[in-house]
Amino acid sequence: MLLVIGMGRVIKQVRLIATDVDGTITIDRGTTALHLEAIKYMRLLEESGVYVVLVSSNALPIVVGLKRYIGLRSPCIGETGAYAFFDDRGVIGLSKLSAREALEDVLERFGEYVVESWQNMFRYHDFALKIRRGYRDRAWEVYGMIRDWVMGRYEYIRVGFSGYAIHLTPVDAGKGRALEYVLGELGIGAEEALAVGDSFMDAELYRVVGTGVAVANADQELKREADIVLTRPSGAGFVELAHMVLEDRLPI
Repeated sequence: MLLVIGMGRVIKQVRLIATDVDGTITIDRGTTALHLEAIKYMRLLEESGVYVVLVSSNALPIVVGLKRYIGLRSPCIGETGAYAFFDDRGVIGLSKLSAREALEDVLERFGEYVVESWQNMFRYHDFALKIRRGYRDRAWEVYGMIRDWVMGRYEYIRVGFSGYAIHLTPVDAGKGRALEYVLGELGIGAEEALAVGDSFMDAELYRVVGTGVAVANADQELKREADIVLTRPSGAGFVELAHMVLEDRLPI
């Protein structure tokens, strides 16, 4: 069963599913362990002719490695849309700006609350901050404090929080912009694509596809933006969506 909300936009025929990684194809939003049945259904979707595009804020090498070990042939997107990767073309840079200066300033000013992600050594544009253990019960408060400080000083930086990390992202990068680029390169129209996620950071994906989907345990802000809210959480929700696509049971 699906709950249809929002404007009820639908797709003609599904040719591409863009999926977030952490919290969307993992077991739940508190772990990075992948949901094994979700992996199975990503492969089945590609075997049926549907592109499955991983769209993540993780560093690109992690996303490319994940794509390859899962066994996907589709392009993927990393570093919050700063890069796309195609098997036949390699790495495509999509951002000219960097949040590195802002990162250094935040670490100096807010080091009591956050530390930089180990992935930052593999990043060039978007940078991630992890909230220290003693402040995780105040995660949204810490995020708001850093967001307001950074965006008041760096007009070319956006600040987002995925639930896993705080991201400092250049304004010329973004998951939605990168997905729009991938759709154009593959010759797929917005009405033939859908996007699924769990964090309010995934809402920008909805603006470039025909249908936006949220897993059951997604942020309330994302659910309000979604056209479809699944009944199951995280990876189990992805499996639910895959069944609907493979069995041609999406709402019409």
